[in-house]
Amino acid sequence: MADLILIQLSPKHLERLEQLADAGRLRTALYPAREPQPVRRRSRQYPGGRPTFRAPRLRRRYIR
Repeated sequence: MADLILIQLSPKHLERLEQLADAGRLRTALYPAREPQPVRRRSRQYPGGRPTFRAPRLRRRYIR
């Protein structure tokens, strides 16, 4: 395990750090984390995932 380094904070910085920690705890209490979306299963029809339906790009003809 690494050795801990004691950091000297000014009272102003220490108070700000405590405010930020309190705000973080309050946020996690009020707004719980969202549940992750279910994992999409691959199908045989679309092994790489479903296609996106965008406007097809026009093919350019190269004139030689």
